[in-house]
Formats: sequence, structure tokens, C-alpha cells
Amino acid sequence: MNLSPLLAMAALAAVLGFLGSRFSPALAGPGESAVYRVVAATLAGTLVFHLLLTLLDLVGIAWRPVVLAAALALVCGACGLAHAAASRRRPPRAGSTDGNGAGGPGRRRLGWGDAVALAGVLVFALLAWKLWIVTPDFVYHWGLKGHRFFLAQGVDYTYLARGWNWVIHPDYPNLLPELYAATALLGGSFAAPAMMLWSVLFFALLLAACREALRLAAADRFLRQAGLALIAAATAAFAINTPMAGGADWMIALALAAALPPLLRPRDRVGDLGIGVIAAFAAASKVEGLALGVFLIGAQWARAGCRPPAPNTPTAPTAPNAPKAPGTAVLLSGTRAAAALLLPAAAVVAPWLAEVHRHHLFLAFNSGPFDLARVPRVAQLVWAMMRGHEWHGFAFALLLAPLLPADRRLRPIAAVIALQLAFYLYVYCSARVDPTDLIQTSFGRLTLHVVPAILAGAVIAAARWTVQSTPGRDSG
Repeated sequence: MNLSPLLAMAALAAVLGFLGSRFSPALAGPGESAVYRVVAATLAGTLVFHLLLTLLDLVGIAWRPVVLAAALALVCGACGLAHAAASRRRPPRAGSTDGNGAGGPGRRRLGWGDAVALAGVLVFALLAWKLWIVTPDFVYHWGLKGHRFFLAQGVDYTYLARGWNWVIHPDYPNLLPELYAATALLGGSFAAPAMMLWSVLFFALLLAACREALRLAAADRFLRQAGLALIAAATAAFAINTPMAGGADWMIALALAAALPPLLRPRDRVGDLGIGVIAAFAAASKVEGLALGVFLIGAQWARAGCRPPAPNTPTAPTAPNAPKAPGTAVLLSGTRAAAALLLPAAAVVAPWLAEVHRHHLFLAFNSGPFDLARVPRVAQLVWAMMRGHEWHGFAFALLLAPLLPADRRLRPIAAVIALQLAFYLYVYCSARVDPTDLIQTSFGRLTLHVVPAILAGAVIAAARWTVQSTPGRDSG
């Protein structure tokens, strides 16, 4: 096949990562690894690219290849200059971490769990590239819209508003088809194998985020490696068996996994902005991501009793005779926190809602009144799906979710997972369609959103229990 779309995908992903890296000091704490910085940078760069495409649509500029290249170059240059100016003003850090250790100088070798994770990604990548595990949603939904946007050189809302196009979910956010269209425009053609590699990238970033969460919170090296291997093997087995290449569900799973590190550490300004960007990325991905974004923002804001976040850098000493205004300082700090958490998501959701309302894209059968009589039937169907073959038994990880709050560190994460699962059950009990077909066709994909994070949380809790039950054990 023509390699141009493949090269375009790789180049676009690299540019988005570079673009996001200009924001990395504001998105990743000083104790976080270079691996997680790549995750945060890619999400931030992708979000900026989505807003750029939205702006082009709003002003009526077609997504011609030269326009995309010039716009990306302009934004990268502007962000690079801002990053350089900020770096000159920022004091040097006292220490660093390499991504494997808990902090401090030196490097540590990769482990066997990293090898299992890499093998899982490579096998998934090969099968996805060969188009052997393409999700039907790519054929009938995400890929179809991406190809249409490629031909139209922009989001074609007139096409989405056609009455017969209800089957492609015209009211969904458009980040994934935008990535597909941009890849095709820069590569000269719409090639499905190249589009599959976006799923591979999201899978790899998901594992990197889970690895960082285990590094931060699980002291035992063996459990960290075993946990990463477990998450990689379970997720790869499901994604190959179901199949899952080419869908948007990877993006929601990635968003929840990427939120683990900032939710595990004490709340700070960097964490607020990081959660804000992650929530916006989720909201731009899929309708389910809108709910996840709300829950992530709420969980971060609710931490520490809604008190203002701690600064990440020491402030300059105050003059002895300077007037003190603690109330003003608290108000300003709270305002900054609210802006960091809310503005990225608002920048994504507001244009989307405006277009959905303008073109009458919302589908009435998506929601309805909650039907309490459905609960027994929904529970029966969910239990049957958990016992099915899709997850090879790993769907029973959902039963671990109520145990996560036993570890205080995991309570914000457990709250987000519980709310997300409750949202899915609410949809099952309120959608104006037969719940049997809805659950049988969506349960596996929806559990992908939360199972990797649940497994990571379970390993973190197990690691803490192991250390506490073994006095004097070396946890380094």
C-alpha cells in the first residue's frame, strides 16, 4: 500500500506530541516521569489540534493540507516561543526522575512487565495494521465520518444532519474522525491501516499512564511489573478478541488512565490543569467522555474539601510590612483552580453544543425517563455479559471497584469509576431502545473504559497491603 498515510500519521502524532510538550511544565509535576510527560503532552497537543480545527471550521477555512501544515507550524512556533520565555523565568529544578524509580538521580532497568506490555502493543499493532481486528464502529461510524470529513475538508454538518444518518451518531463529538481526516489529508489518501495506528498509539499511552500510576503508588517493584503485565495482557486479549481497532473507546480509557497520577498525588495547580486537559480530551472523544470529564473535574475540585490547591513552586517572600489579604489570596487561588479545571472542557463543549443545536443533531432515542422496571433485566444482562467470552473473565474486575475506597489514596479514582459505571447503568435503564440489544452490543466496549484503571487501582491497593503486612520489607 501507499506509505504516505502511514508517514502522515506518524508525523502528525509526533507534531502533536511536540506541541503538547511546550505545555508539559504546567501539566506534569516535578516528580512525574518522562514517560508520563509524553502521555500528558500528546493529550494536550491533540486537544490544541482539535481546537485549531474547530476554529478553522468556525471561520470557514477548508482543511487543505497546506492550511493544516501552516497552522500547525504557526501554533508550534508560538507555543515554542512562549515555552522558551517561561523556561528563562522558571528556577531550575532540584532533582529529576527517570520514569522507573520513585524519584532521584540515576536510571533503573526496564522490567519483565514492560516487556509484556510492549509485546501486547506490538501484537495489537500488527493485527490492527492487517485490518484483522477492525471494530465494526470504524466501518459504520468513525471511519465513515472521517472519510467524509476528508472529502469535505472539514466537519460536514450538512451531511451529519441528513435524516438517514442517525446510524452514525451525528451528535457525537468529532475528535477521532478529525484525526482520521487530517491524517488522510496530509497523506494524500484515506488508508484504513494508517487510521488503525491511532488506536495503537492510544493503547500504548494508556499502558504508559497505568505504569506511571503504579510507579507513584506501588512501592514493590515486582507488583508494579506484574500489575503492568496484567493490565496489558487483559486489555490486549479483549481488544483482539472483540475486536477494537479503529474505535473511540480507547480515548476514554486513556483519559481515565491518564487521570490516575494527578488524582493519586496531593492536589496542586499542575494537577488541576492536568485534570482539566484530560477532561477536555475525554469530552472531545465521545458522549461517554462528556460524563467522564464532568466526573473528573468534580473529583479534583472536591478533594481536600474544595480548598485551594497548593502551589507547585515556592513563592517569593513577602515584605515584612506588606499588607496581607488572605481572603483575596484564597479567592484568586480558587478562581485559578476553577479556570484550570473548567476552561479547557468549556472550549471543547461549547462549540460542539452550538453545532448540535444549530443542526438539530441530537437523537431523541438516546435518553428518556429512568425506568425502574428495567433494573432486574439490566442486571441480568450485565451479569451474563460479565460471564461471557469477550474479556476472558477480566470483566469481573468490575467487582473490585467497591473495594478501592479502602485505600484512602484511591478514593477520588474510585468515585470517578463508580459514577461512570452508574452513568452507564442509567443509560441502560433510560434509553428508548431495547436494553437487550444495547447491552449486548456495548457492554464490552464500555468496560474497556474502566477495567484498566480498576486493575491499576487493585494492584496499588494490594501493594500497600503487602508492604503493611510485611514489617521491615525493603520497598525500593
